[in-house]
Amino acid sequence: MRKINYFDREVTVEEYVKSEILLHQGGNHLTKEQLYDICQEKGIPCRKSLPKEEFWDLLMENGVTCEEMARHVGVSSQIYQKTFGISHQDVKRLEKHGVLKVVSYYQYRAFGDYHFAPLYDVYQFGRMTDKDMQNLLEEYPKGKKVKK
Repeated sequence: MRKINYFDREVTVEEYVKSEILLHQGGNHLTKEQLYDICQEKGIPCRKSLPKEEFWDLLMENGVTCEEMARHVGVSSQIYQKTFGISHQDVKRLEKHGVLKVVSYYQYRAFGDYHFAPLYDVYQFGRMTDKDMQNLLEEYPKGKKVKK
């Protein structure tokens, strides 16, 4: 599986998902309350006051897979661009054709307004080879209309 360049280090998909979930930022990352709710949905007994790392350990020990948790985080268009040497327009074109799966959105502020950038499935990115991307770009060239 492909590694992800994350803050100038090469990390596995699992390491990326874990670090994104355990970030202590608001907005686009899971909060302790959301992790607590996931534990409750899975029937895992725990206290609300646990640190995020302990919530993660509890989930992993009780059969929750990293792939299940990956639906809460994703990779940006920028990671596709740097990895495959493609443009933002190429990524958006593949998204419009339904080839790249959007799992969530990243909120950012620019020019006095809030904007949302799509985050793509991290496991789809991890499994994609350079040859796969080349085939997709050939299959969906510039100017090809989206079938609805």
